[in-house]
Amino acid sequence: MELALVILLLLITVQSLAKFGVWLVVPYQTRIARIASYYAGGPRKLAIADGVLLALSVVLVLLLFATDMRYLSFVTGLLVGMTLIQLFFHRFNRPLPPEHSPEDTPAPPIKLMSYAIQARPGLAWRETAVITALSVWAVFMLVSRGLLG
Repeated sequence: MELALVILLLLITVQSLAKFGVWLVVPYQTRIARIASYYAGGPRKLAIADGVLLALSVVLVLLLFATDMRYLSFVTGLLVGMTLIQLFFHRFNRPLPPEHSPEDTPAPPIKLMSYAIQARPGLAWRETAVITALSVWAVFMLVSRGLLG
């Protein structure tokens, strides 16, 4: 069970770091076109993806419970993760200029947030730096102690 959890966590963490790297390299116009295409399919497409991610989260927690889970580490990670995401979203509190706003108005709040993040990703640089540093540490630990340890 523990090896399965380590492998899943490693894959997800590496994917999140790669996604962040692409975010830094890919120009705004390309990123926003991708975001627009996600929303063009309507809410069903995102609802399916969200359902898959929720199911994956449940699987990860069940695998964690099946291993030697330390409740203090779990609760700390849960609270820190939730706080970092909240702080990340709070950074995008400035109105979007018309050239960066979704074409359809009124747009759903999540779409506005996605556009705001793409327009000014640097607003959340502190939270992004902390998340990235923790993710790099996580990959190191998953490889050194999980796979090789």
